[in-house]
Amino acid sequence: MKKLAFLVATSALLVACGDKDEANNVPDNAPVEQNQKQSTSNTTTTTVDAAFNFTHFDLDIEYVDNKSYEVSYENEANGAEVKIEDEVNNSVVQGNEATNTLIPIFESFTFDANTDPDTVIDEVLQKFGQPNNFISVEIDIQFADGTKKEYRRTQ
Repeated sequence: MKKLAFLVATSALLVACGDKDEANNVPDNAPVEQNQKQSTSNTTTTTVDAAFNFTHFDLDIEYVDNKSYEVSYENEANGAEVKIEDEVNNSVVQGNEATNTLIPIFESFTFDANTDPDTVIDEVLQKFGQPNNFISVEIDIQFADGTKKEYRRTQ
């Protein structure tokens, strides 16, 4: 009986704590990836005046001394997970705080799935205020229409 009470209490604690990456302050007009079990024609919800044009955005910039700058944004039907991990400045921001940082940057992007890869990489580096002295940069984006793009550059 004590084991059952412990399991129930532990489960309740885990549910109450939630995932630190979870964000509930994503703009209402941000595209959301829908459940993949739906028909392929309904995999995403897109509005004409969307805040930006993607449901997933992953950025990984590698610098010398094994330092990196990473951004992870996923807005799915069951919620959003957002995280900024900056090893150069030794900081981690996640959840609503990360969303507050990222949304203005995302809204300022001018590229889409058809934009030249070098243009996308240059714009992302510039909008995030990241220097060009990186070893490598990787960007993975899933656009609102379901198109997935990978952008890579090494120096």
